[in-house]
Amino acid sequence: MAKAKERESYRSKLKAMGLRHTLPREQILAYLDSKNTHPTPEELYLGLKKKGYNIGLSTVYLNLQVLREAGLLWEFKDQKGNTRYDGFSERHHHLFCLQCGSIEDVLDKDLPAFDTAPIKQAIEARAC
Repeated sequence: MAKAKERESYRSKLKAMGLRHTLPREQILAYLDSKNTHPTPEELYLGLKKKGYNIGLSTVYLNLQVLREAGLLWEFKDQKGNTRYDGFSERHHHLFCLQCGSIEDVLDKDLPAFDTAPIKQAIEARAC
């Protein structure tokens, strides 16, 4: 279970998005905050059960949808088409390893600047 300070943080996050604080929502947010993984709903469910939480798979699915729609989680597909979730809120991308299947976060600020001028010129040159 989340510590008192973390619980208040989750309550504030949920309230700021107009959501009610519930134990399953807190557990999901705390799990994603504590792990640097990008679990599928089933992996998240199994991880929560392993921690001793009494939560159902349908509750996990329902709350993932609510938290995603509120902008508290990111949902994306991996290279195999599995839906995965990420609680890291800073703008970033995901780098997939095709050999081992690991997923790494790559922050926008860590990427080199991208010059769009040549692309724009090429598009303008082709315009009718």
